[in-house]
Amino acid sequence: MESDIEDRLSGHAAISFHQAGKRPTARYVSAAAVCEEALENGRWVGLYWSATGHVHRENVVSGLPGLDSLKRPIHAFELEIDGQSLHNRWEMVEFSRRTGKRPGTTEAVVELKHQIRPVTVKVVTRLDGSSVFARYLEITNTGQEPAALGRVTPWSGVLWNTNTAQLRHYANVNPAFEERGRSKFTLGYFASEEWGHEGNLVWQPLPPENFRIERTESGRCWGSPYYILRNEATGELFFLGLAWGGNFFAEFAYRHESLLSFRIGPHAPAPLRLIAAGETVTSPEVHLGPMHGSFDEAVGLWYRHMRASVIPPRPKGREMYTVAGRVVEETGDWVTKEIDIAAEMGVEAFMVDAGWYGDSFANWWEHRGDWFEGDWLPGGIQGLREHAHKKGLLFGLWHEAEAISKKTRAFEKHPDWMLKTDNGRECADTLDLANAEAAKYFEDSIVKIVKGFKLDFYKLDYNVATGEGGQTVRDGYAEAEIWRHTEAVHRAYDRILKECPDVCLENCAGGGGRNDLGMVARFHYNCESDWSVMPYSIRAINALSLFIPPEALVYYHNHIQHAHQVADLDTHLRVTLFAVPIYVGFGSQGADRSTEYFAKTRRYIGLHKGFCRPVLAGHPVVYHHTPDIGLFKPTEWCVLEYACADRSRGYAGVFKLQGGAADYHLRLRGVDAGADYEVTLDNASQVFRMSGRDLALQGLPVRLDAAMTSELVMYARA
Repeated sequence: MESDIEDRLSGHAAISFHQAGKRPTARYVSAAAVCEEALENGRWVGLYWSATGHVHRENVVSGLPGLDSLKRPIHAFELEIDGQSLHNRWEMVEFSRRTGKRPGTTEAVVELKHQIRPVTVKVVTRLDGSSVFARYLEITNTGQEPAALGRVTPWSGVLWNTNTAQLRHYANVNPAFEERGRSKFTLGYFASEEWGHEGNLVWQPLPPENFRIERTESGRCWGSPYYILRNEATGELFFLGLAWGGNFFAEFAYRHESLLSFRIGPHAPAPLRLIAAGETVTSPEVHLGPMHGSFDEAVGLWYRHMRASVIPPRPKGREMYTVAGRVVEETGDWVTKEIDIAAEMGVEAFMVDAGWYGDSFANWWEHRGDWFEGDWLPGGIQGLREHAHKKGLLFGLWHEAEAISKKTRAFEKHPDWMLKTDNGRECADTLDLANAEAAKYFEDSIVKIVKGFKLDFYKLDYNVATGEGGQTVRDGYAEAEIWRHTEAVHRAYDRILKECPDVCLENCAGGGGRNDLGMVARFHYNCESDWSVMPYSIRAINALSLFIPPEALVYYHNHIQHAHQVADLDTHLRVTLFAVPIYVGFGSQGADRSTEYFAKTRRYIGLHKGFCRPVLAGHPVVYHHTPDIGLFKPTEWCVLEYACADRSRGYAGVFKLQGGAADYHLRLRGVDAGADYEVTLDNASQVFRMSGRDLALQGLPVRLDAAMTSELVMYARA
């Protein structure tokens, strides 16, 4: 075991392995985040967190966390194998460090050996120079028989131990805080799991009990596992996320007057995974970091992590582009005409959505799984690709890689590939990726489509709901399928990222049904929602962009048929400026495209490509003026501002959600107080010069008289 050794890493990060008293201890420092953990009484436990970069003195650390592990939830991971809880009885094997899975990262590895079960665990913590750490477990079966992994929490433990008892003033962190009148801790989370409810962020004061969230209805969730914990006494925040696209749980315990602890992990009927003799499996990742500052600053720190080591960078030359795409609704040259219209309107890419595959032209739903092109496409996929390229457009295809419908050749030949559970009951029209042959077919189809059709970009969809999921009888156990399913999905798209570095990848799952960190880490951009209609669209973007930077979100404009009837035309189009837009057609192919509707649509496409692109494609700083409105909370305004990091330009959308005349006082946050700016109020086409100081302090009054109207404010350094 290494002792008193510290590595100073690039990007303001350091790893230290040392002794704190008699305990083997690991310290992780990244930017201003500090976490120390130690092996105490056979348990790997958390000692303390810091959001300010402060590292405790040696004599202080030797007495931390100052909590009895028999009474307090201080263990830093949970594991159950063969029906036995392995939260204790560990012994140290070694400390080590290695190059991380993600470019530019380093991983600290703590290897532990269980004293009773033939199991070793490597507790791996990845640092990328941001204030957020990523944690996962490598679990190895060192025995001679299969081991049943029943439950795993890759990261757990105490986040805060915050005393505010008035009578103990010597230890009271904030005597102004009245603990009897309010909760000490507040949780922000996506409260809905239904289709179309992406972005339903709510703030929940935590009761002095356990607060548990379970998502078990669909086998995936439109309320992705992202969380914000806020300490109301100190103002400190924790951002937390789980890299898992299946059912999951998260539990937060506010107990014993001052403690807030957490547990988070995958959820499925046990066992989650059979581990063969000598096999190592990797748990889902948990991403966690403490932050102290303004809410906008905290979001920026989370973004730094997402951009540093989660979201893959887009291929050079394709950093951002606007897209048009359509489901194949008719045979003949209909799609070719759509490509022509897209080019005429000024977009830069075209996607052939569902309906391009199978034996016959029919409902696109019926032929998922037969991934060969239909004979109703003029010139085939190659012809459409060449036509798009001649028009100066990138070309892409839709693919629901995991689906297998019953009216397909694939199902007729391989009915055993369908996901099933007890008594052979089918869960959904999806492949059982725990079946090695089905998993190979799945991965081969992706490679064939991306490479064989020479795509510029690719869209993955996922429209199935499996409930608790399927099971496979293996080694005398009914093993849950979802763990192996997730392994297969991640492995396939890791391969595509490596072998096809010039192809852009879009993640969609009936909208934003799998926007977890595991999927976001393998795709360049992610669908905001299928229910892309005002006011849900902008409210969803407003909430999702707390966790996913807006350059990695796509918005499907015109996807909902009545969307144009809900808001005025400018507001309907302005939403496209706050994500990467995909235009689901432009209406009738025979429409007169010299009308105001088409003129304004072309104008907003030009705005996105022109004024907005240096901001949006350049990793914007995002200011959430209304961060807590979620999707359904009654509110009058939704206000978002995107700005360049150097404060050279930015834009803000002020969206009015309720009727009645009212003023919103917009104080811009992305400006330099020492500079002058040319400001545009888009509704009246007014352009004027104003100092950054006045824009930030005095602000701009925005008056809107009707619901579902808006103002666009653009500013650039003069």
